[in-house]
Amino acid sequence: MLETMRRYLCYLSIHLFIGASCTNSTTVSPPVKYTPIGARVDLHQVSLEIADAKIIKQDDKKHFVQFRCTINNQSGAVISFPCLYHRIDELIEVSITDEYYKPLTVARGPLERLTLAEPQPLNIAIHKTVLSYKASIIDSSPEPNSRVEMRVRLHAPSRYDELRSSIEAPKKWLLWPQ
Repeated sequence: MLETMRRYLCYLSIHLFIGASCTNSTTVSPPVKYTPIGARVDLHQVSLEIADAKIIKQDDKKHFVQFRCTINNQSGAVISFPCLYHRIDELIEVSITDEYYKPLTVARGPLERLTLAEPQPLNIAIHKTVLSYKASIIDSSPEPNSRVEMRVRLHAPSRYDELRSSIEAPKKWLLWPQ
């Protein structure tokens, strides 16, 4: 009888413990830093890294630049700012120059530059956000195996250019494909 009572109390305590831990779980949402319209977005604790960058030759006239982009927000809060674009990757600017510093034109898709009718909150999440980026290169003038320099920046938009915030990844040297 005593053994049965102990077993019953053990099962009851385990059941109560499991039930209490399941029902009392609360999700803590991270803090959010809101930037008002027309104000500078604070990006001093945000970094930008580029990995797996390469230029791909589709045919003699079509080339693409492709890379993985990591936005690392170490501010301890989600950064939220009003934006006319609905995706963070639309704020990325890629510029490529050949070894003689002649710029090559990086094209965007025709639908990528569509904007919203009015600004909506765009968020930079805490810690790392990884994006894939691919765009066509219109110019195909570099010689095969020549070096080209790629510069990647993320611009947080502002109504006034002097208030625009930007971060830049370290420049990358890539080889033009054969």
